[in-house]
Amino acid sequence: MQSDKLRVRRRAASMLTMALALRLMMALGLEEWTARTLEAWLAPPVPAAAVAATAPEETQEPEQKTPEPAQQEETVPPQSELEGDKLVFTEEDAAAITIGGACTYDVDPWELLQRESVLDFDQDGPTVLIVHTHTSEAYTMEAGWEYDENETARTQDTEYSVVRVGRVLAEGLEARGISVLHDTSFNDYPSYNGAYNSTLKKIQRWVEEYPTIQMVIDIHRDAGANADGTPVRHAVTLDGQETAQLMLVVGTDQGGLSHPNWQDNLSWALKLQAVLERQWPGLCRNLDLRTERFNQHMTPGSLLIEVGSSGNTLKEALAAAELLADGLADLIEGT
Repeated sequence: MQSDKLRVRRRAASMLTMALALRLMMALGLEEWTARTLEAWLAPPVPAAAVAATAPEETQEPEQKTPEPAQQEETVPPQSELEGDKLVFTEEDAAAITIGGACTYDVDPWELLQRESVLDFDQDGPTVLIVHTHTSEAYTMEAGWEYDENETARTQDTEYSVVRVGRVLAEGLEARGISVLHDTSFNDYPSYNGAYNSTLKKIQRWVEEYPTIQMVIDIHRDAGANADGTPVRHAVTLDGQETAQLMLVVGTDQGGLSHPNWQDNLSWALKLQAVLERQWPGLCRNLDLRTERFNQHMTPGSLLIEVGSSGNTLKEALAAAELLADGLADLIEGT
């Protein structure tokens, strides 16, 4: 009981002392400090556990965090704008290409793959010309794809000849923004002899009218017979679809005709074959380097392309033309 009375007396004395102190502080103009002191004095005591839990926030140093790297899109321009966003060819690409044909020139595929392209497709006008020296070449008939033959696997109906293959190629390139001229006129009918001379005159006329043309593609189909007399078929299954194989044919000056820049054509052909084989392995046969010129002296990007053979169907050849268009467009965009 006495202890209780003692605590009351001590409490009263404390309050009296505090009141006197507060009055003195107010007299000195320290109202803000007085209010804070009174608030703290009247507040209930804080449990020890609560003090322990909150103290670290006031006394510990903030945790050191490693700054997060800036988002790549904020510091790196889009890939298409990078200076290095070009097709890069490797020694593996070169090693994967076999060069056949009758030409005996010694060539270095790796060196030619690294050669800077001399073609400029950034032109205000058509840049690709598609022709058909052997315009009437056709394919093995199948149900629903019959045509009138003027000779075996030849027709004047351009819906069933290599002309239609060229049309699919042209449409595929145009869809990718590449301007194309497609000459569908006959060069091997009524006379097969002189077909290349006939084609050359047309190429010269087109190049004179449109100096923007960078490459001429002469679309053919190969021919040959097996031991049993059946026509040779060159095909590969890609994504579940039977597709005619392609053979890129490059001419030289070894046969005696002037063609000083034939290695530019070969460099372009090697690049195209590398692109096609990366995307669709097996689509291309061995590249064929020949002694003949095949009118390829007209542009440094000229190519003769055999799309399948007489044993293939037109449907297989059209499937190959679609892939050829995509691969060529990728090459043009990448260079």
